[in-house]
Amino acid sequence: MQLSCEVCHAPLRPEDVRLDIAVAKCHSCNAVYDLSGRKARGLTAPASDRPRLTRAKAPLPARFQVEDNDGATRITWRWFNPAFIFLLFFCAAWDGFLVLWYGIALSADAPIIAILFPIAHVAVGVGLTYYTLTGLVNRTTVEVSRNQLTIRHGPLPWTGNRDVPGRQFTQLYGEEVVKTNKGTQTLTYDLFALDREGRKIKLISGLNEKDQVLYLEQTLERRLGIEDAPVGGEVATRTSAA
Repeated sequence: MQLSCEVCHAPLRPEDVRLDIAVAKCHSCNAVYDLSGRKARGLTAPASDRPRLTRAKAPLPARFQVEDNDGATRITWRWFNPAFIFLLFFCAAWDGFLVLWYGIALSADAPIIAILFPIAHVAVGVGLTYYTLTGLVNRTTVEVSRNQLTIRHGPLPWTGNRDVPGRQFTQLYGEEVVKTNKGTQTLTYDLFALDREGRKIKLISGLNEKDQVLYLEQTLERRLGIEDAPVGGEVATRTSAA
């Protein structure tokens, strides 16, 4: 059975495959694949020789605003949720106490230890206040076309902005992140991409709903011309069709 690269569809030659380390490298486009079990990425038999994988279309999440045209798709959503209202009052109380503390300390000519002691609390207050403000006003915008993927967070500056050629990715998928705090579990979802060298790249983190990461994965893959394939650890469920 002839194996082929899903990125450029070139047939893989015997010298492209290293069975001793379970790795293959396409001689045509240099895509690298892990051949170990179910985690093989992009290396498949011709379509006529393999079962077709089907997956239900992800519904449009309620918080997403989508603009679709013939050449590109633009997806936007706000970060806001009710938890930021609680954080706003918490920050007001925290920062207010620190302002009062320093007001008294400076007016009373307090010793230097009274000035230095709350420094860590000031750092926490500044970081938490900025995070709360981003949650109140920021939004994420994802624009994707056949050759380009752009991710922007704003208007307040935040990490994770990207401008990348879409053709460098061979697969997109979502992962579930479980966090436990005092016995309570919180689930969030991250969107990842695999590039042609087999590297794992985080595109978006902290999504609140499974449908959000699935919708982004399917929409971006459709626009980028990427054929969906299973990746170990992803949140999607597929079934084999005859």
